[in-house]
Amino acid sequence: MSRYDNRMTTRRVKLVHTSDVHLDGRFRSASSGGFRNSAERAFSRVIDVALAEEADLLLIVGDLFDHGRVLDDDFDFVREQLARLACPVVLLPGNHDVHDERSVWHRIEFDAHSSHNGGHVHLLLETDGDCLEFEDIGVRIWGRAMQEHAPENVPLKDVPPRHRELWNIGLAHGQVVEERVGMASSQITHEEIRDSGFDYLALGHVHVWRDHSQGSTRACYPGSPVAAYASDGGGHVAIATLCPERGVEILRCQVDEAEAPREQKPDGWLMM
Repeated sequence: MSRYDNRMTTRRVKLVHTSDVHLDGRFRSASSGGFRNSAERAFSRVIDVALAEEADLLLIVGDLFDHGRVLDDDFDFVREQLARLACPVVLLPGNHDVHDERSVWHRIEFDAHSSHNGGHVHLLLETDGDCLEFEDIGVRIWGRAMQEHAPENVPLKDVPPRHRELWNIGLAHGQVVEERVGMASSQITHEEIRDSGFDYLALGHVHVWRDHSQGSTRACYPGSPVAAYASDGGGHVAIATLCPERGVEILRCQVDEAEAPREQKPDGWLMM
């Protein structure tokens, strides 16, 4: 008997999952189709996919912003794009936009679209982990905000027990490894994924598509939606369908293609 045979909910849920957009309005490109740069263009296409797929959720798993000194115009752009959606949007900080005392998340306000004002944009900002429940679509979401990208940061530490009546979705920004070794930061082990109890684990940090499913937990990096920020494996989002009969199905959807020559950040180094 699979975990789906015991599920109380019969709700089918479709979500769009992205990460590592690295918005930075200081960088301008004349070839980005009316947007200031390729990151803005790619993020707009992520929203297009969520609308076209009639998604129940949009998950943004870290590094939406490239650093904590982004322009107010970047906040305006994000608010405008997310306002196009009616479905819940859940955001988790990453290693570029960590939630520390200088956090970019202290600066941005989503106004009427924020969950604090009854809106559809939700931030997971608790560094000990936080849960959101959306009973109308049969989903519970958990994530641990990153305060510091360091070896001591364990993205899947203290995952709560499964909720038997809802789909269990996790968000984690870090590096998946077979087992924890050395002093690498924000490691996520295969065992932690397998034992998490999540039906779907939305990963962020790696800029190319990678499937890291373990046991009954489907898990993947969608990679950056910005093709210029990755190799040939970039420029995608993940579309995950959670179905009581078939479990979790994941599709890779291309939203951006690399330009030639590859775009550069303002200080001259290529995004990694």
